[in-house]
Amino acid sequence: MSQILYNNTCKVEFKGKKPKDSWMKDWPLEDRIEKFFEFCQKFDDRQDPLLKDEYQIFSHRLHWHEHPFCEFMQKVTDNHERMFLTLVFSFTNEHWGTFTKLLNEGISATKEHFIENRHARNDLFQIYYPKGTNVKQWILDGPLRAASDLRALLDDVEVRGRRRYTMMEFAKLLEAYFKERQGFRSPLYPCKNTARYVAMSYPHLVDPESVLFGGTGHFDGLHQIFGGQNLNGKVQYKIDENGQFLPENKHAESWLNQMATLVNHPSNPMTSQKYLNVEDKTCFFWKHIAISHGEKRPTKNIPYTWIFDSKFNLSNHPDFIDRIVERELMY
Repeated sequence: MSQILYNNTCKVEFKGKKPKDSWMKDWPLEDRIEKFFEFCQKFDDRQDPLLKDEYQIFSHRLHWHEHPFCEFMQKVTDNHERMFLTLVFSFTNEHWGTFTKLLNEGISATKEHFIENRHARNDLFQIYYPKGTNVKQWILDGPLRAASDLRALLDDVEVRGRRRYTMMEFAKLLEAYFKERQGFRSPLYPCKNTARYVAMSYPHLVDPESVLFGGTGHFDGLHQIFGGQNLNGKVQYKIDENGQFLPENKHAESWLNQMATLVNHPSNPMTSQKYLNVEDKTCFFWKHIAISHGEKRPTKNIPYTWIFDSKFNLSNHPDFIDRIVERELMY
């Protein structure tokens, strides 16, 4: 059966909108881990109803680098352009239409495009722009200015022989820049996405096998697998001078142990970039189990072409794209 089922789960108490324990709390830990990996194993098939119909929620493949953005960007060799396009893609919450308009037709045509079209996906985490920002204008100005200021980070590796960055090291450097130079309050979400995509497109510049620290959904997913205390907001860490993640409290050590358990588990179907992909799929697992238990709703459907090229098959199941085309013709 292709549907992912959660049999014999239990009721849990809630604190606000979040469960205080795992719905699988009565299961042995190994069974919970195997349920997560069943989810991962079926992820690219897209035959489970939620994975099949709610593509805007589960909007990557099991191996995230199998993405048309990476394919496009691997052809780009100029570090200024690499930074500019990746920042635009990340700060628009990965809006495919904005990226391809900019890539193919340039800034002026993109600005004209924004008059009648959305500039960013509206179904993902809110990016905290400085108060009063005209976001459509900033999308064209801010990343361009940042690319001029930040290309030296990539030049240091490619031209001057610096060691490559870890993903969290690179994300933190970007975060500091956008806070200090462009007035952002909380830009780590798009900065981590930028680090992810640079790493996946240019592994000689940023290490895609390095540790990546997750967000709220990631911790909610880990909580469903491991139970106990939800570690969200409790982990204290630093990135040392070598770019390595250093835990600074017991919660950080617990997080690293949980990640290592999943990354190194023999049932793990992920073959590369394991920390990155486990971080991503635990978040998706949380969404799947929460929706399945009626405690989370799917987000509003958005056009497939806001996320991917219309010819890109998110699934490895042959009829997936045909079904998406049929659905979009109904709108």
